[in-house]
Amino acid sequence: MISPLLPEGLLPEPLLWALRWVLFLGPLGASAWLMAREPDPRRRVGALFAGLYGLGTIFVTHQIALAAGWWRFGGEALMLVGMPADILVGGALLFGPVLHLAAPRANPFLIAGAIVMFLHVPFFASLPPFVQPGPGWLAGVAFVFLVAHVPALWLARWTSENRKLGPRATLLAFGFGWLAFGLLPSAVMRAMGGGWGDLPTAWSVLGAAAVVLAPIQLVGLAGVQMFVLRGNGTPVPLDPTDRLVRAGIYAYVTNPMQLCTAATWVVMGLVLGNVWIALMAGMAWVFVRGMVRWHHRHDLLVRFPDGWPEYRANVPEWLPRWRPWMPVPATLTYDPSRLGPRHLAEWLDTCAIGLTLRAATGPAIYRDGDFTAQGPAAWTWALGHVNFATMLVGAGLHLMLEGVLLLRRPFARSETRHA
Repeated sequence: MISPLLPEGLLPEPLLWALRWVLFLGPLGASAWLMAREPDPRRRVGALFAGLYGLGTIFVTHQIALAAGWWRFGGEALMLVGMPADILVGGALLFGPVLHLAAPRANPFLIAGAIVMFLHVPFFASLPPFVQPGPGWLAGVAFVFLVAHVPALWLARWTSENRKLGPRATLLAFGFGWLAFGLLPSAVMRAMGGGWGDLPTAWSVLGAAAVVLAPIQLVGLAGVQMFVLRGNGTPVPLDPTDRLVRAGIYAYVTNPMQLCTAATWVVMGLVLGNVWIALMAGMAWVFVRGMVRWHHRHDLLVRFPDGWPEYRANVPEWLPRWRPWMPVPATLTYDPSRLGPRHLAEWLDTCAIGLTLRAATGPAIYRDGDFTAQGPAAWTWALGHVNFATMLVGAGLHLMLEGVLLLRRPFARSETRHA
């Protein structure tokens, strides 16, 4: 009988089993040992972030590699959409907690380059049927390292050193997206039935799904952006904000990222015709009822006793308000001599909440406490004072104006210019 691990019978089955267990148990044991020995809590958080980032990005980059024919994995045991699940977890641990904690000061590009040169180049093509390389496999290896492994190590380093807030928040959002909307649905379909082959091929259906998903994804991205800009931190409680965030989308809904995740799963379930994917939205609800509310009681209420109870009483968890809750007015200064700004200011004066308009020469300036935005960005913030729809328009424009989640601004958490 041919083993499912050895469909082509090129290498002894015990050797293949040993290789797979070493690639899984080795990083698992090493990461547990290094985490237990690491005294710096921020370094441990960085290692955890890198591992979570790796889970989603390693999975999706390997799916691209499989589709491109760069390589394929032999066998059927413990496989998840053509990839060994144990190798996925082991790779996320190796290129996350293990390498970061073992060499926290090493340049990730040097680490990646050394591994490619001394491990992948000599041995990758000699491992069939475990891995069967195809044309261009070296380019595929470089692609996986540049998208999955190297950013994971930079994320860990930036988090441990508490710097480059914008880029690390971007990586957190990118990694979570592939983890939540790629890996987790694949695992659910592997267990409960269905697959990505059920995705409709009609462009009309896919286009309609994209139109529905665009504002839903913007809700999540806007939430992350507000944590960076107005809270000086990330959405993850292990790397929290310095300030209570009540601006932007948080003037409408308390949990925009959980809302985005749950709504996306529902849309994915409808498009795939898979009830199990749609029911994953219940996971987000359970997460909010359990972990998020626990975090609210034991962290936000303790850190912001004067602001959190009032905010929580006025802003809902799931169903966004149509009009914002603005307890403290902001100010928009505009130039009335310019036709466009004057008409826009007149319109805002009729419908904006918590926004004081002042006429003066010069560029537009938006002030909310000690937060200031100038020029076109000032108007994107002002749109958040009208209703939920205009806030999303402003958030989308602001993402385009500033670059995704302030990727170009490597400011540190210690800065205080953000309210």
